[in-house]
Amino acid sequence: MRSITCLFALLLLAGQAFALTIDVGGTLGNVTASDFLNVTDTYLLTDCQTQCNNATAMINTCATNDQCLCGPSTVTAITSCQQCMFDDLIAKFAESTDPRAGSATALTAYAAACLASVNITVPTSYITLTLAPDWDGPYGVHLGVPATVLTVAVGTLLGGGALLLLSNI
Repeated sequence: MRSITCLFALLLLAGQAFALTIDVGGTLGNVTASDFLNVTDTYLLTDCQTQCNNATAMINTCATNDQCLCGPSTVTAITSCQQCMFDDLIAKFAESTDPRAGSATALTAYAAACLASVNITVPTSYITLTLAPDWDGPYGVHLGVPATVLTVAVGTLLGGGALLLLSNI
């Protein structure tokens, strides 16, 4: 029994030595570095083709070398791809079902995998996603002055009418 336990532990540790595994959570669980940017939303990969192809090429060049996968140039390229997907999701006012798409949480999981695998602490500045400067929040509804005056007047009339009705009951 003891030899089976040792063999099982050795196999688990061997898997960690051969490839960086990232726990992105959700329905995906653990993914390898080569699958980290293979999101299911193909429109994101099409819109961010330049950034994501560059990052994927760097990941493929590193292969199973975790030192390379956690290096500054690779992490910066991956963040660039994630930033593009994040901006694209915001511009389209869309949500992705894939937890890897434009996700700061996925980047944090990547950094945690680097720390666990090769004891490299990725600076937060390398994995931070930023909002676009022209983003105006989740609401893009703006009323002009005439429309605002009309809306307040109609609301006042309806509210006043409701109070008049209730006070006469």
